[in-house]
Amino acid sequence: MKNFKSQISYKKFLILLLLFILLPTIIFCKTENIKSEKQKEVAKFLEKKSFSDEVIVISIATLPIFELRLAIPFAINHYKMGWKKSYLLAILGNFLPIPFILLILKYGVNFLMRIAFFRKFFEWLFARTRKKGKLIKKYEELGLILFVMIPLPITGAWTGSVAAYLFGIKFVPSLICIFIGICCAGIIVTIFSLLGILGLIIALTVLGALFIIWIIRFIQRLKIS
Repeated sequence: MKNFKSQISYKKFLILLLLFILLPTIIFCKTENIKSEKQKEVAKFLEKKSFSDEVIVISIATLPIFELRLAIPFAINHYKMGWKKSYLLAILGNFLPIPFILLILKYGVNFLMRIAFFRKFFEWLFARTRKKGKLIKKYEELGLILFVMIPLPITGAWTGSVAAYLFGIKFVPSLICIFIGICCAGIIVTIFSLLGILGLIIALTVLGALFIIWIIRFIQRLKIS
C-alpha cells in the first residue's frame, strides 16, 4: 500500500515538475504573447459573430479556470482597453455566475447526486476542494476572501463558491466575501498586466517560491511514509 502511494506521489511530482518547467512559456503566452495565432483566431471568430470587445472580455471572465486571470490581460494586451475598463468588465464577468453557482449547490446538489454521472463529478469536486480549502476551513469568511483573491489556477471565485458551500458559509456572506476576493484578485492581475515583462518576472518568482515550498513538503511526506 505504501509503495502504491509512493508511486502516485512520484507521478504527481513529475507532472508538477513538468508543468513548472513549461510555466514560463504558458504565462508568457498569456501575458506578453497574448497576440498568438491561436488567440487571434479565437478573437476573430468571436468578432465575426458580432460580439463586442466588452462582451468577449466579460464572457472570458465568467468561465472557470480562466476567470479574470485571463480576461484582464486579454483586455489590456489584445483589445488595448484602459486598465479601469478592463478591471470593471472582468469583475462583472467573474462575479456574474457566482450567485447561480451558490444557489445550485444549495438547492440542486441533492437532486443531481441521484444521477451517477453528477454524483461522481461532485464527489471528485468536493474531495478536491476540501484539500485546497484549508484556508477557508480555518478562517471561514476571511479565509474565503484570501482564497478567492489569490489569482492561481486552483483558486478563484468558482472554487471559492464550492468551498463556501462545503464549509457551511451562508449565502449572503459568501456573496460578499467572494465579491471582495474578486476585486482584490482583479487589482493584483491588473498590476501584473500593466507591468508587462516585470510583472511576468515577479509572477514567476512567486510561483517558483511556492513550487519550492511544495517540493520541500513533498520530500518530508515521503520521509514520513
